[in-house]
Amino acid sequence: MARLKSIFIVCSPRQRVGKTLVARALTEFVLANGRSAVAFDLNPNNAALSGFLPRYTAPADIEATRGQMALFDELIAEDEVVKVIDLGDEVFDKFFTLIRKIGVVDEAKRRGIDVVTLFIGDPDPRSAQSYADTYRAFRQMALVPVHNEQIANLQDYMQNFPNPVSGEPPVRIPVLSPFLKSIVDKPGFSFDDYLERATTMRTELHEWIERVFVEFRELELRLLLRELKSSLTLR
Repeated sequence: MARLKSIFIVCSPRQRVGKTLVARALTEFVLANGRSAVAFDLNPNNAALSGFLPRYTAPADIEATRGQMALFDELIAEDEVVKVIDLGDEVFDKFFTLIRKIGVVDEAKRRGIDVVTLFIGDPDPRSAQSYADTYRAFRQMALVPVHNEQIANLQDYMQNFPNPVSGEPPVRIPVLSPFLKSIVDKPGFSFDDYLERATTMRTELHEWIERVFVEFRELELRLLLRELKSSLTLR
């Protein structure tokens, strides 16, 4: 598995692309594997993540300097807690401007913390431009495209979101039917609890959750392999 010290930034400059769904599933994946995790809800106008994972979600605010420093201090704390950020589109530009100005990614690297940005692609050209800009601004940060198959016309635009480092596959989030979406969108619903329920019948939702967890597991393995290759190159 990838090392324990990680910061995952789930983001897009666009609304309604599944950021909170991905952040929820990723946080629960970490917890289901017996590790500690905390999620930060950076959605000023819709703090939905807190409603789904109240025990594991910390409030975050980057409008004022005090809130900025409190968040960044928690992110780079030298602990073994995986940090997951649900980054709202309203604060997308401000967040990345701040972490670049303060040097959060460089400081995290110095402390042995991996910073991974999961960027959810969509058809809007501004998203592709933001993806390219983010890569250019943060060469020390792992930038991973996420293909949310819920978004229409997937194959028409995802070539605009290549993996900039090695051409590795994106993280794929399968389609949720309207019925299943109505289930997982209920406040308090837990992916891991659903998997753990004793049942004699496997459902479509079981399969969806397991596929998503496998995507995250494979992502961690790819990140670990990349890190091992990098360390061998430096020797």
